[in-house]
Amino acid sequence: MEFGLSKNHKRNEMVQNRIKMALNWLDSRTTEELLNEPIGKKVISDGVELRFQSYDSRPYDDKMAYETHKDHIDIHYMIKGREYCRFADDGDAAPRSEYDAKEDIQYFDHPKQHGRVLLTDRHYAIFDPTDLHAAHGEVDGKPEHNRKLCVKISLY
Repeated sequence: MEFGLSKNHKRNEMVQNRIKMALNWLDSRTTEELLNEPIGKKVISDGVELRFQSYDSRPYDDKMAYETHKDHIDIHYMIKGREYCRFADDGDAAPRSEYDAKEDIQYFDHPKQHGRVLLTDRHYAIFDPTDLHAAHGEVDGKPEHNRKLCVKISLY
């Protein structure tokens, strides 16, 4: 699945190739191989970084911030587990923080309207820089332990 405004689909060939390479890398591994990867960062190519995560999903409330980035695309890839990722267009929420150029992230309050997608085993969602997104959301009001990775695709 890919989420985004069609006007944002301006990916150049380099970025598109990085996305394809990352997804092909993931598809070439079994779930067990991915679960055995250590938690943390792993660079698999120039401009493609995997961030393996292990955490419990949490309630969707005011503590859950939305985020966006300027210099990279996020691919949220669920290895094993379930969570809701919420999304909205940027400009529809008040900033909660200043932009952090070192970490390439800015946090936002909840937007007026949002959509959500359910990530389950081996599913992904792609978020462009203009997509506000909030991940780690509980399903059916119950926390679950998730093993996921966030793929950082550099735009440069």
